Amino acid sequence: MDSALSDPHNGSAEAGGAANGTARPPSTPEGIALAYGSLLLMALLPIFFGALRSVRCARGKNASDMPETITSRDAARFPIIASCTLLGLYLFFKIFSQEYINLLLSMYFFVLGILALSHTIRSEGSLQHLKQLSQEPGQGLG
Repeated sequence: MDSALSDPHNGSAEAGGAANGTARPPSTPEGIALAYGSLLLMALLPIFFGALRSVRCARGKNASDMPETITSRDAARFPIIASCTLLGLYLFFKIFSQEYINLLLSMYFFVLGILALSHTIRSEGSLQHLKQLSQEPGQGLG
């Protein structure tokens, strides 16, 4: 047998990996701890700094300038609305096949991309038009 085919670093099937070389390395406890730790940190830091900024904002303003706060009625309704939303998403993914979901998401991002691009082109065009007007001779105040 050829030595290149039996080399464990070339991703051959005989070496125990996938035939196309896409086998994942085994996860280690340190790697899992790092992944979960960073996920926890990325979830908690925005909440902490947002709350800190909100408290600083509340100290410096009077009651009429305070931002809108959540009422106890809203807080009581939130778990029910969130549960219904999650149930709806679960049923949506159970009822429709993956092809239809991919098509829907592709169309959604296509439309958003077209809208963003048209907005960018429109704002760039208006900026260029303003630059041309400001550079034309005889149009100034002087």
